Amino acid sequence: MPKIDWSSRFGTLVHDVARVHSRLFDRRARGNFDLTRAQCRVLVMLHRYGVQTQAELAERMELTPMALVRLLDRLRDKGLVRRERDPNDKRAHLLYLTEASEAKIDMIVAFANATEREALADLTPAERTELSRLLGKVLTNLTRAEAECPSPARRDNPHDPIKE
Repeated sequence: MPKIDWSSRFGTLVHDVARVHSRLFDRRARGNFDLTRAQCRVLVMLHRYGVQTQAELAERMELTPMALVRLLDRLRDKGLVRRERDPNDKRAHLLYLTEASEAKIDMIVAFANATEREALADLTPAERTELSRLLGKVLTNLTRAEAECPSPARRDNPHDPIKE
């Protein structure tokens, strides 16, 4: 088998960029405003998508319901999130941001902007625009492929690569 240069593979690069970006953000967040990256993600998802059920948020964040409940409990204890019974489904809880969360979201955005500036520091404005455009196209392609892929993806021989 020929030697593979994993460092130049798209998936490896995207994963490594996301991992280092997330780790740097997490270090800054913990040191400056007492929230973990996971707690920040909850706040950002609620801010981005609005009121939603715990089940919807767990799915959106790719977390188990129990893992999300622990995060929500901590955020509730900090006064940043509140849960209310869904009037249309007594089994479900709706999640809301509190007024106190707005200041935290402003801080999250500021730290995310600083991390992004560092990540993109050596790119020209045109390169930044092009990177965003290309990543948007990749996201569209992957979203389409995911929608067309039966879940879970099964093949007769799991060791055979996917054939077109």
